[in-house]
Amino acid sequence: MNLTQIQKERIAHFVPIFRQYLASGGREADLEDRQVRFKLYAQLLSPTGLEQMTELEFGQVISSLWASQRYGNKGYLVDKLIQDNSLPTLVTQLRQLLWGQGTIAARYDAFRKAIKGLGPASITEILAFVHPEECGLWNDKARKALELFGFQATFPALSKYQISGQEYQAFNELLGCIRDELEQNGIRRLDLLGVDYFLFEVWKTGKKEEKPVPPALTPSLSYDFPHDEVVDQLVATGQWLGFQAEKEKVVAKGARVDVVWQARIANLGVVTYVFEVQRRGSLDALILNLQRAQNNPSVQRLIVVANPEDIAKVRQEIATLPESFQRAVGFMEAAEVMRAAELLDELSGIINKLELVRSEFGI
Repeated sequence: MNLTQIQKERIAHFVPIFRQYLASGGREADLEDRQVRFKLYAQLLSPTGLEQMTELEFGQVISSLWASQRYGNKGYLVDKLIQDNSLPTLVTQLRQLLWGQGTIAARYDAFRKAIKGLGPASITEILAFVHPEECGLWNDKARKALELFGFQATFPALSKYQISGQEYQAFNELLGCIRDELEQNGIRRLDLLGVDYFLFEVWKTGKKEEKPVPPALTPSLSYDFPHDEVVDQLVATGQWLGFQAEKEKVVAKGARVDVVWQARIANLGVVTYVFEVQRRGSLDALILNLQRAQNNPSVQRLIVVANPEDIAKVRQEIATLPESFQRAVGFMEAAEVMRAAELLDELSGIINKLELVRSEFGI
């Protein structure tokens, strides 16, 4: 994989900004955090450590991930992973992912297929901290930074949330090219995890430099979005707000919905909020699924998440249905979900610095 001249120039543009970071106190704090994580994972995720892993130690790994910071209740996240997969299965698959035979691409695919509840950001973060010379970190911030360099045309996977093992391998090769280019600009001795720190500074700078989009260039009403990422963001947002939030849950006969938020009100019972993320699917199937979900007496609200064009279509389709159903349906733009997730990430970072509540996992 070769970089274009424009991509090289854009990378060089951000080198002085990265140098400022390297000379700052923030870098020292990040290095300290990185060393703590390296030490923790070297102990818990080594072949020997995995043989002896307990639920508490698994919780230490998961709760320490950057990808887990948006979850207010990390204990619930850990318990859900163990409930859905079992600790022996999680340990077996982590061993295969980190130390198994075969290419990183094949091991990544096998882990993703076998384990429910861990997305690409979590999986690649574990890989990056255990094998930083070979593996990078695939998350939203890295993707947006690469977009600033103009990689959309040469690396189309940037538009995705879920990537295949082959795409992850190509991503690691791309990070290697960026590392080589940084070395040409005097930034030496970076591993692929170090390149992620560079991309994070690029993302932060690009975010500050964002300018209002002129009216003529506003996104189309039919914009596309990553379905799985929006689902995960809804789950994380619900858990941050204190709900028991789950995805792909059956709430009534014949009704499996994308996301459910539930809360228990003292001894009175449970209230349930249902979210269906609509992207390119059948509107008739969506509406039928929502009608079936309404048969659950605890369901208080049915929320359709989509782009504005599809929201308008759903409104039109349900206009002739019973008023009780129409009143139960609410709407939310996918872009609003993604924006809310960004704000919660920022808020979580601010709150976590206060250390108001210590995790049960000691992280």
